[in-house]
Amino acid sequence: MIGRREFLAGLAGAAGWASGLAGAAVEVTRRNDAGKGPRRGVSLAGAEFGTGASFCNEDPGKFGKDYTYNSERTVAYFADLGITPLRVPFRWERIQPRLGEALDGAELGRLGQVVGRAKTHGATVILDVHNFGRYRLRRGGKIVEAVIDGKVGDEVPVTRDHFADLWRRLSAAFRDEPAVEAYALMNEPHDMGRSDWKAISRAAVAAVRAEGDQKLVVVPGESWSNSDKFVRVNGPTPWVEDPSGRVAYEAHCYFDADFSGQYKHSYDEELAKDKDLDRRGVRRLVEFAGWCAVNGVSGFLGEFGVPGNDPRWLRVLGPFLDALDRIGMDSCYWAAGDWWPKSDLLSIQPRDDFRRPAPQVEAIRRRGARPSS
Repeated sequence: MIGRREFLAGLAGAAGWASGLAGAAVEVTRRNDAGKGPRRGVSLAGAEFGTGASFCNEDPGKFGKDYTYNSERTVAYFADLGITPLRVPFRWERIQPRLGEALDGAELGRLGQVVGRAKTHGATVILDVHNFGRYRLRRGGKIVEAVIDGKVGDEVPVTRDHFADLWRRLSAAFRDEPAVEAYALMNEPHDMGRSDWKAISRAAVAAVRAEGDQKLVVVPGESWSNSDKFVRVNGPTPWVEDPSGRVAYEAHCYFDADFSGQYKHSYDEELAKDKDLDRRGVRRLVEFAGWCAVNGVSGFLGEFGVPGNDPRWLRVLGPFLDALDRIGMDSCYWAAGDWWPKSDLLSIQPRDDFRRPAPQVEAIRRRGARPSS
């Protein structure tokens, strides 16, 4: 068995972090047609909004009031910039309000409409169940946030079989749609207790393959999919055996001190505690990149982002994107969206009625690149 120390030693040799990353080339999940390296996409937030205290499968909120799917104008904006794939987060409770039963027709139609908009503009979509390893439901008159395979009292109300059933039904709906390029099983599973995320994700992959579906399946790591702790949390070896070879493992990477992406401290405050702040993103990528390289598996960097209110954060973003280019790994920025608040420092939703791009956009986009079809 390969240990964490052995492969990190190979990456972080005398030539330094950048050289180690350059030697950690892994298979590109999917390159853009311009041949200019791995793609940089964006998450289009909105369908995972509106999950307050009363939110559950019986009260999933009202479309257009509590949550939304993004407009054709937003889809077209990022597609025209070549910022693709479009990662589309949505909630399990809305798409399948009754566990083990049919998907909600109206919600499925809304999701399909976004996919259609992407297809019209030459972009592709990654479907992302944005539930953190949980499902909110009403039990005994109370709202319970149940971990998959976790006990609530003496019962296990949400099981891996329920999760596999969800993906079986989503696969049946989208397996013949070329604009859907991948299925991201679950956003940031964390604090799963005694539940076995590896077994849960294996069951979901098996359910997709049982449908005859060969699309790429994106499997996240546990503990918020943290790239810097990927081996320590998930172990030294992959856990999904897929004869098709169409599995990629997902990690997320933010550059603030607590890894949260909330950026509670300014650039100056962060720099005072870390004089090598501009290389922090690269350092945090090494463990995940090394894990993919040593195991010969594809990786996907599903979330990253920096504040747009201080251009010095772009000095952290730049080397990080260069490192992703060197290892050939696709990624998606977090986030944009019609309802994503312009006050959010990470948002790259265009301002002033689409006339003014967010400052991070120029660093992310590839000039002249068009998305894969």
